[in-house]
Amino acid sequence: MMPQPTAGEVVAITTTDSEPLLLVSSTTDNNVTGVLLADLATETLHRLEVSEPDTATRQELAAAIAQANDLMSFTVPLTDCALVERDSSRPEPFEGGEK
Repeated sequence: MMPQPTAGEVVAITTTDSEPLLLVSSTTDNNVTGVLLADLATETLHRLEVSEPDTATRQELAAAIAQANDLMSFTVPLTDCALVERDSSRPEPFEGGEK
């Protein structure tokens, strides 16, 4: 079983072929809630990239994004997720973002 992600971490939803990336805003024992990185603006994606591995900044960004009314959040079972980041940097930039 995957370790419990925390707010600000990025997970991949593994039950779809494209494995979209989700910025975690909250978790329960069984579910992960967050917003798709593809729905975030390019500037926000850049802020996420440069904030790694600063957990406090990541958590603040995730909280601010979760409060935005213009983004849809998704809740998926913890078993349908895989951590994308933890103990190492992502080798390439996050995809998505609005121009």
